[in-house]
Amino acid sequence: MLEVEEALAEGAPIIKQAGTNHFVYEGHHCRRVRFGDVERGFAEADRIIEGRYDSSPIEHAPTEPTGCVVVPQGDGRLRIHSDTQAAFFTLDNTALILGVPPTDLRVVGGTVGGGFGGKVDVIVEPLACLAALLTGRPAKYVYSRAEEMQVSSTRAAERIYIKDGVMDDGRIVARQVRLYVDAGAYSRHSPYGVTKAAAHMPGPYTIPNVHVDCYCVYTNRTPSSAMRGFGVTIGDFALESHMDLVARELGMDPLRLRLLNAYRDGDMKAHRKIASGTALVEVIQRAADLVGHELPPEYRAMSSTERAEG
Repeated sequence: MLEVEEALAEGAPIIKQAGTNHFVYEGHHCRRVRFGDVERGFAEADRIIEGRYDSSPIEHAPTEPTGCVVVPQGDGRLRIHSDTQAAFFTLDNTALILGVPPTDLRVVGGTVGGGFGGKVDVIVEPLACLAALLTGRPAKYVYSRAEEMQVSSTRAAERIYIKDGVMDDGRIVARQVRLYVDAGAYSRHSPYGVTKAAAHMPGPYTIPNVHVDCYCVYTNRTPSSAMRGFGVTIGDFALESHMDLVARELGMDPLRLRLLNAYRDGDMKAHRKIASGTALVEVIQRAADLVGHELPPEYRAMSSTERAEG
């Protein structure tokens, strides 16, 4: 199966031994956010605006391919020289894979010749460690460029559905998000990225009614993992594309739409954290200045420290 919704369909062949084609979050089929009453918000809205947004996998393509050198030590320990982006993560996971105490290993990091998240996964180190243990000699394992492109993890492909309940004056009163992250055949870091995605919704906007379901889906594709703000980057693409769609549907200036809905200090986020240190209003106002975009006085008077009336 190469498609997320196909993998979740009833009767789909199960890829993982766990019995589902999705990661299970504390007994739930997806990572969820519930805030307010989204159905009531939709019922009260003047109009409903929906959109679907898709992204493709992206390979990190670092200048330096993934690799490491493992040197057996006289005391029985292994010294691992790795281009990992996360030395302690590599130490812990290599020990788990090998079934040895972390104290049997020492990870030496250094300058990383490009990573962007792609050198967080622990892949080459356990193999080089096995070679060093079996031979009693230093061992090196480095991907070729072809191998890097074939077997390294990518940024996950995502599919995001956004449904907004909107008032004619531009206030968004309800937002429902259904997000699918293609984890590929193995979890790697995708479950964590999905949690980040759920917490990031509904974007930097204060919306009284929010309903979010974020799925980490297993498919027969290359495993995905960390890459440059994963869990947030593609979500922002979808959210801001959707804000532009809402603005077009309303015949409204897209900057004014964002200023009207932008969160302010003291607002409650959908995952029930109080917003603080916000500056979105001021950033939009400054961006408008830089590009010569006209804003009416009432929008110029807005600030991130208080909420203006619609």
